Amino acid sequence: MNCPLDDEISAYADDMLSPVARQQLTTHLSACPRCRQRLEEFGALRHALQQLPSPQLGFDLAARLQPQWGARPVHRPPPRRPWLNWVGWGGPGLAAALSIASGVWLGSLMLGAGGVAAPSAAIVRVFDPVPPGGLCAAVELCRGSQGMQ
Repeated sequence: MNCPLDDEISAYADDMLSPVARQQLTTHLSACPRCRQRLEEFGALRHALQQLPSPQLGFDLAARLQPQWGARPVHRPPPRRPWLNWVGWGGPGLAAALSIASGVWLGSLMLGAGGVAAPSAAIVRVFDPVPPGGLCAAVELCRGSQGMQ
């Protein structure tokens, strides 16, 4: 049997459930003694809270605040001007446009240079597996600048 959460039983006790959920919980409560006991506990808690004394302020707070409420002007936001919405995008829009333009310019410089040259095979040999005990994969590269011609 799937018992509801305590939050749902509390909402049932406070009459805060929708009619459909209330009907489903009523059906469940008729068959589940544990949930009926939780509902009785919530009812006892409600009764105990209602029996607590209400604190007295000693003065009427509403009477003190009422003159201030009437004297305060109502704040209304300024009317919206849809044609001014684009002004806020000026700085970011300019930065984006400059970024795209500089990317296109730098790309055209690279294309004008004839493309990227592939490295020579001797330089790539550095990535060959090194034999056990060896210090350099390509011996001609380890001797200095002799192999980089």
